[in-house]
Amino acid sequence: MSEENSNFNEFENNGKSQEDLNTGLKVLSFCIPLAGAIIYFVKKDNEPKAAKSACTLALIGLAVGIVVRIIQYASAGI
Repeated sequence: MSEENSNFNEFENNGKSQEDLNTGLKVLSFCIPLAGAIIYFVKKDNEPKAAKSACTLALIGLAVGIVVRIIQYASAGI
């Protein structure tokens, strides 16, 4: 009976990959948030875990960029 349940769980994801985003694309998503947004929209249907990683890192990269700009403008005295 448990074997039947495990086979059912395999098809529960409807063919969606549960693999995470590779390291290179994670770095790209962080450094260039627009690229992370594009990766998110490309992968959101087939690879939801990878898409979520790209989106999260893009948002973190955007926030870090804004904070760095604020510090840069504050230190310049503009």
